[in-house]
Amino acid sequence: MVRTVTVGPFLIFFSNVNVAMGLRGHFHTGRVSVTFDTLGAHGYPSFETTNRALLDHLHELTRKTFRDATNEDVADRIFAHVDGFRHESWERYGGYYQLRRIDLDVLGVFDDIGHDAGWTRYSVERQEDRL
Repeated sequence: MVRTVTVGPFLIFFSNVNVAMGLRGHFHTGRVSVTFDTLGAHGYPSFETTNRALLDHLHELTRKTFRDATNEDVADRIFAHVDGFRHESWERYGGYYQLRRIDLDVLGVFDDIGHDAGWTRYSVERQEDRL
């Protein structure tokens, strides 16, 4: 059995320069959902203060331009940024959990570099054994 807790989506705004596809710097609105494996009696504590800390942590990363980054790279960097993150507001609730997955939903708009006006999901998921 696998038990998880998913929080979000957290709204973000980010810019990236997609060198691999020859795209200049541009901006996206996005949503990030974060899924934690529950490894004990209870997992990630989803409360206003705990989720605010996670959102603030995401914003620390996304307020800077992602250089030489596809949207897949952005999703990878978000996963790496969240993996292992702990905030003091989480301690009082306990829980035993580990990051399993992030989903980055990116909203495109019709623009002069060819984006589509719709949502695209980029997912990164841990595949190795749990701790």
